[in-house]
Amino acid sequence: MNWNWKKFNKEISNYSAKQKNLFRSYYCAGCKQRKPCQLLTSWDSEWKSYCCHCFYQTEQAKVEEYNDYQQVYQRNLVERQAHIQQYQLLKDYLGCPKCGSLAVDAYSLYSENRLVCQPCRMKKEGGSSSPISFLEQGKWYKKRWGIILTEWLDKYGCLPVNAECAIKWLKDKKHLDNCQCLEIEAKGHYLLVNDNLKRSWERLKECKCVKSEKVRVSSDNYAWCESCEKTISVASKKRVIKNRNDPRFWGLNVKEKVLCGKCLESKKEKMPPLRRAEFNRYRKTGRL
Repeated sequence: MNWNWKKFNKEISNYSAKQKNLFRSYYCAGCKQRKPCQLLTSWDSEWKSYCCHCFYQTEQAKVEEYNDYQQVYQRNLVERQAHIQQYQLLKDYLGCPKCGSLAVDAYSLYSENRLVCQPCRMKKEGGSSSPISFLEQGKWYKKRWGIILTEWLDKYGCLPVNAECAIKWLKDKKHLDNCQCLEIEAKGHYLLVNDNLKRSWERLKECKCVKSEKVRVSSDNYAWCESCEKTISVASKKRVIKNRNDPRFWGLNVKEKVLCGKCLESKKEKMPPLRRAEFNRYRKTGRL
């Protein structure tokens, strides 16, 4: 079989052109106004892309809970204590009275502090989160960190903060008397998150996202009135609304970007005289 390289190269070129045009016709899934230059973000699993400004605002909202180091440390401390209590519950668990299984539902344990038999829940509800048992967790700690989980819970009433903390304890049994691993980990996490935000802010200055004056929507064929949620047809498959449904086209300065004819009519007294006369003509001819 002879391979046709010319045909293969032509197909590759056509595919690349389609991908390039697809990017050119796609706009920010957040504000639907800016064409993403993908400096701070890229396509995600849902085939959506966000402009740098929307992405940075999202990152800012995430970082708000890391504004204060002491709050970060106290939150990590509370989470660690809850994790220890969950392991204590799991250690004292004698098994399901119905089937005798020692495996519990991981989501119920970590989120609700409840011991729910995973096999029984699977049979009853047809689904559950992953199973977890104290025996399996003990094997994991022994293999990964080289410690005996029962010894830590019975003798010390705690758990290592991380693998580095476990290694320090294995070398020096007095490590727990002055353990600062949790503080170090919390501070590292705090600095990492805030440094990433600073770097994003510096890169945002180089952003080349193109702002469009047209109002764009998420559907290829339809939009929805932002006041009454009535269905409105869009101008084309470029996801652009018709001028007649744009309040700015009629000289209105309102927060809504897409309005149907009925909702526009309720605001026509605020339109300039010439725009109001044109709006009345549109309504009479049934164009709006």
